[in-house]
Amino acid sequence: MSFRWKLMGALVFTALCAAGGTYLLTYRSIGEQFDMYRAQERRVAAHDAAVWLAQYWEAHGSWAGVQRYFGAQIRFRLGGEVLYQQSLMGQLMLLDQDHRVVACADESLLGRCPETDDRLKDRIEQAGVPVLVDDNKQVGTVVPLETVDLTPVEQDYLASVRRGTLIGGSIALALAAVLGTILATQLSAPLRQLIQATERIARGDLTYRVPWRRRDETGRLALAMNHMAEELQSSENARQQLLTDVAHELRTPLTVIQGNLEAMMDGVFPLTADSLSSVYSETLQLGSLIEELRDLTLAEGGRLRMKKESLDLGNLVHSTCEGLRPAFSEQDTRLNVAVEEGIWVQADSRRLRQVVANLLSNALRFSRERETVTVTCHLRGQEAEVSVEDTGPGIRPEDLPYVFERFYKADPSRADEGSGLGLAIAREIIHAHDGRIWVDSAPGRGTRFTFTLPLVADDEDAA
Repeated sequence: MSFRWKLMGALVFTALCAAGGTYLLTYRSIGEQFDMYRAQERRVAAHDAAVWLAQYWEAHGSWAGVQRYFGAQIRFRLGGEVLYQQSLMGQLMLLDQDHRVVACADESLLGRCPETDDRLKDRIEQAGVPVLVDDNKQVGTVVPLETVDLTPVEQDYLASVRRGTLIGGSIALALAAVLGTILATQLSAPLRQLIQATERIARGDLTYRVPWRRRDETGRLALAMNHMAEELQSSENARQQLLTDVAHELRTPLTVIQGNLEAMMDGVFPLTADSLSSVYSETLQLGSLIEELRDLTLAEGGRLRMKKESLDLGNLVHSTCEGLRPAFSEQDTRLNVAVEEGIWVQADSRRLRQVVANLLSNALRFSRERETVTVTCHLRGQEAEVSVEDTGPGIRPEDLPYVFERFYKADPSRADEGSGLGLAIAREIIHAHDGRIWVDSAPGRGTRFTFTLPLVADDEDAA
């Protein structure tokens, strides 16, 4: 059974239970109140009759002939038609001084005595009204009858109440069915759209989006579904781009290796140490690329192994710069290092050296002879800040948002230099250390890469 029919059935069943319960409770409550009203009416009639009967006793000195008043019938007419007829005192009975019934519309009760009828005795004790004459002498007792048939007017009144309750319940049930249908339709329609979107996304159609115009929970669910589809599409595009980039980057060294080996096998190139060195160089480049791909994959998945320890960041930066100084001297590029000692961070020394070395290599690659690369390490607030700045050609503004993307190379003329993974790996390593990394650059004004790391707590520093 579909959600729509379940919801409609639940609403209709709830409305049916509510209508039925309302009918029963209303009819019962009105019936009880009506019975109380009729009992009160009989008690009032008994008091009024006691006054009249006292006058009758004073006038006649006995109850002789009083029965005719209890048996007299009154006709109730409407438009000349007799609706019903009722005894003048048909709701009462009269007992004499000896507690015997001497007058009653129900002649079967005449002559009965409470001493022999427990029900009659209880009725007299509960509702009996004494008939008192002037000398305060009780000459009789007026007792309302326990059960009195409903008059046609009273029957019509209760029937109209019952009909009104049934009609109201039926209308409420019909409205519940209509509203339930509308509500079920409004709820099931977006759910069907979401189911359709889920099925299409599951089949690989990541471009499909759920149309939405609502601001309730289903609208927010549709937005979440669209956002999920966008993320999946972005991830799929990134995966395809990664495969394309990896294939492109691997193709170059493999092509060189294959070409050299084929030339050696055909005798074009002699099999010498010099000819093998180029193959070996491409093999090293291929191995380095594969290792960088492995590091990037592990870092992006949060599975890159880190051996964090308290270390002096200034000493680490200084020693890394000194290790690469010969490369700067060979290119006749000046390397200025200004670091503060005693800046303690919790980090993996090997990974941080990898980050600093990558930034230095990029700065050297884009610097010309007799230009300067400046490296600084100092405190900035509650963070340690390291920056590597060159005076090279800079990066175009349109390229800045993508410099940390994998395989991205801002200068196409240098596409054969580097793998395009170093900055992406550096970003993931810094993020794994709860740090930040960014770049500031402008064409013709050089480039500055900066990263920050949180300082270790005082107790960790002391340890």
